[in-house]
Order: sequence, then structure tokens, then C-alpha cells
Amino acid sequence: MTSIETPRVSVVIPAFNMERHIGATLDSLQSQTFRSFEALVVDDCSTDNTALIVRARAAVDPRVRYIRLESNSNRPAVPRNRGIAEARGEFVAFLDHDDLWSKRKLERQVSVLDSRPDLALVHSCLWEFTPRSWLRGLVYLPNPYRRRADYETLRQHNVVQCSSAVARVEILRDLGGFDERLELRTVEDYHLWLRVARNHKIAYISEIHGAYRWSRAGASGQEDWLGRHAYLDEQESALVLKSRPSLIRQVSRKTAGFPLALYFHLLEANIRRALRKPPRVWER
Repeated sequence: MTSIETPRVSVVIPAFNMERHIGATLDSLQSQTFRSFEALVVDDCSTDNTALIVRARAAVDPRVRYIRLESNSNRPAVPRNRGIAEARGEFVAFLDHDDLWSKRKLERQVSVLDSRPDLALVHSCLWEFTPRSWLRGLVYLPNPYRRRADYETLRQHNVVQCSSAVARVEILRDLGGFDERLELRTVEDYHLWLRVARNHKIAYISEIHGAYRWSRAGASGQEDWLGRHAYLDEQESALVLKSRPSLIRQVSRKTAGFPLALYFHLLEANIRRALRKPPRVWER
């Protein structure tokens, strides 16, 4: 794709002090088999070499755009909304500054959106890993039946990983994008999926389309988890805390669904890709 062509997908990457991983994140994006995209790296006023790394990429790849906010927001919703506002694509995808995508992620997801104009958003699985081990992802591999999302099921549990989501940009704009209230920091994506699901359809693709980097530093983003979800329950009619199952029930569900998780994500998904068959789509 040349710089004068209109991209089909705008990839929004909020960034802050991520010189350690932003290069690998951009590598995974630039290696996509689907080429018609633009990358909007929105820098929340980094103080390290993040800007230098991104600008160097932009100098050799016109699809990469570097955007710096006027001041630090300390809220992921703000750079994401800036990206949505500047997006030129028909679809918008979100990629956090330290996550990774598999090379056919956009290809497979856009094919579903193209064939299903009734869908507002599709999401898929990201393999969770730590700097020391990739086995963590096996434990957290999801049961695809429990990743089907409509408004009522989303009220009880957020099943959409932000870096896996691709949506129609006009729908997100009509909704006003991410809510920037400080009370929703770290759950602003969940809040947006709830608003999308009120009047639109969301579907899950049972394929592993990348990797989510878990770390204790990242886990700090889950600060006051109970407080954030209590606010959602009170203000936005969510039921996360009210319907939260006991630990025993969570483990029982996970154990029962594990064979399905293995089959659909690791066996069937790879067979479908090898045979060039469309992804399996799960919806309610």
C-alpha cells in the first residue's frame, strides 16, 4: 500500500514509555499478511526513547504515523480516542504498546467483517505469556462457548481482549469512543464493549491471533479492580460483582471447558487455516 491509498484498517496503538517492547509490537504489525492498514501510534508524552523508535519506523514505512499528545493523560482512553478521531480506515483495531499479533490476524478478522455486514465488532484469542514462560497461555485458553458476547452476557463478564478487537469505526464514533472518566481507567474498554453490544452484534473467532504480555507492572493497571467494577455495576448496569462465581465454580467451569478450548483453538483453527477455510465464528 502506498501512502496515498486509503487504508482499510486503522490500528490504534496508545504508547507510554515502552522503548523496551514497542519495536517488537510494530514488527508484529508490519509483518501482517493483510497490508491495507495504517498504524496510529499515539504517544501519551513518553519520557524515554519511544518517540525515536516510532519515528524511525515512520521514516521508512508511510503506514506508520506518530502522534504525540499535548500533555500526559495517564488514561488509555485518551490516546485511543485520538486514534479513533484520526483514523482513515473503515475498521479500527486496537493494539496495546507491548502486545503482539500473529501475522494473519487482520486478514482473518477482516474477512469475517467483510462477509458479515451485520457484525459491529469481532474479537479473538490472545495467548497470555510472561517474560519467563509461554505456558501461562495454555492455562488461560478460553472455552469459545463462553466468549460469545451479547449485552446480557457482557454485563456479567468482559470477554473481549482489547488488543484482539476490530470494529467498524463509524459505530465507535457514533458512540463517542472510549469514556475518559477517571473512574473507568483500566475498564474503559469493557465499558465501550457494553455500549456496542446494546444495539449491535459482536462475534468471537476461535483462533489465536497474538500474544498478551502479562507482567506485574501491567497488573498494576488492574489497581482497585473491585472499585472500578463496583462503579460499573452502580453506574452502568453491569453485574460483574453481583454475578461473580465462587472460586470453586470458576475452577470447575475452566476444567470442564478446557478440552473445547484445546480443540477449537489449537486443532480446528489450524486445520481451517491450512485448508484456507474461513474462521469459525461464535455469536449469540
